[in-house]
This record gives sequence, C-alpha cells and structure tokens, in this order.
Amino acid sequence: MKSKEDKINKYVEEWYGWLLGEVKQNIAKDGMKDYAEDLLHHCLLDLYNLPAPKITQMVDDDKLRWYVLTGCGMQLRSSTSPFYRLHRRERMQARENYTHNSEHEFNGSFSGIGILERVEEPYDDMIERLSKCLQDSMVELGFYHRTLLEKHFIEKWSIQRIHKFYQISKTHIVKDINYGLDYVREYCKEC
Repeated sequence: MKSKEDKINKYVEEWYGWLLGEVKQNIAKDGMKDYAEDLLHHCLLDLYNLPAPKITQMVDDDKLRWYVLTGCGMQLRSSTSPFYRLHRRERMQARENYTHNSEHEFNGSFSGIGILERVEEPYDDMIERLSKCLQDSMVELGFYHRTLLEKHFIEKWSIQRIHKFYQISKTHIVKDINYGLDYVREYCKEC
C-alpha cells in the first residue's frame, strides 16, 4: 500500500503541468500571473496536511484536481489566506502607499511629485543608519519574536516549516510574525 506522500507525489508528477496552466490561465490572471507557480506550490503543500483517507478518496474519485484549483482560487482571493498575506497584500500596500503619498496628480511628467528628487543624506549613511535601527529593534524585540522573524525572513522558512519545527499553530505564528513586524516598523519609524 502506498503512503499518502507517495500518492501526492505521483499525482503532482502526473498533473503538475496541467494544473499550472489552469492556474495561470483561469485563476492568477493579469498582474498575479507571475505568482501562479507560488500559488500552486502553496496549495500543493497544503495537501500534505490532509488525512491520508481524504487524499485516497479524492484520488479515487478524481476530485483532487478540482480541490487544488478551488484551493488556489480561495488562497488568491481571501484576504485571510496565507498566500494573500504573503504576496498579494504586499503588492496592494505598495500601490496604496504610492497613491496616498502622492500630493500631485500625474500629468505625464514626474516633476513635482517627488519621485526623482535626490535624497539629502548620502546613500551609504542612510543604509547604515537604517541597518543599525533594524538591529536595535531586533534586540529590543525579544527572543521569541526575533527568532520567528529570522526564520521566516532571513532563513526563508515557510510558515508550514516553522509550524512543523516548533509545533506552534500557524495562526499564532502568523500573528506573532505580524506583531514583530509592527514592532520593528514602529521602532524604526523615526530612523
């Protein structure tokens, strides 16, 4: 009898190309097409957390493709999904910050809106100052939150990997990473 992981691996090998095409064409459209592969990988990794009988039943009933594609659609659109938080929210915030910080309407010229203005402070000094501020905020943050931020952002661990390694619920990991980020932002606001 095959293990759950073997069934998932065989399924992914067989259907990966088709699933990626469907996600690119029908789910992650326009500006999100660049994230289609990340979105699919995110949903495929979630399969490993499902109980073995459920995987077996979906494979036998030929419903696993529908399950993955539906999951991709929900991950992309739901503002509470891990994928949305990781990829889409950052893109939307970047747009919002640009539009809210722009004092002038765009009239075909970049003059007058501050985009091409020179930074008064030399670049190396600014990087050094921000780096020092970030290091200070991480020291002040405390061991637990600092470790989560380092694992997620520096070592590029996924939420799933942190969850498995430390046996902390994903909800708490995300909440605590967001707390750490908010703390660092607030600490470095004046830097």
